[in-house]
Amino acid sequence: KTQESEGLASKEQTVSASGDKAASAVPAEKQEKDQPAQVRTYGNGLVVEEIAMGKPNGKRACGGDQVSVRYIGKLKKNGKIFDSNIGGPPFKFRLGVGQVIPGWDVGVEGMRVGDKRRLTIPPAMGYGKKGAGGKIPPNAWLVFDVELINVR
Repeated sequence: KTQESEGLASKEQTVSASGDKAASAVPAEKQEKDQPAQVRTYGNGLVVEEIAMGKPNGKRACGGDQVSVRYIGKLKKNGKIFDSNIGGPPFKFRLGVGQVIPGWDVGVEGMRVGDKRRLTIPPAMGYGKKGAGGKIPPNAWLVFDVELINVR
């Protein structure tokens, strides 16, 4: 690349970083592929990022549906994985009835089969002041990468 085109890429990178640190060793083209197409931030702190779109005509997850997902759960603070079902059977739950943490009920709602989302969940919509299972400390922010496998 020429210096001119690198300068242009870093300007675009700064604009698209939307307040995050724009200085990055990752090439701009790579960052653009990794950046979500759409980000929604809720008043309570929940952040839902669209990572990949599934089938445009795929079945959409609605409250009351039985959904199957693959996921990786990490602590936002240090990126440590505390749970994952990759390589195992999909995790099934009924959406919107409190079988999972509130951040999942809200974050999975509206996904289509094949969609991938990143859910950044504040403590109040996760495990709160108690934490969970010794792996999730009290008041922890959680990051889940979730893929919707099936809806019934």
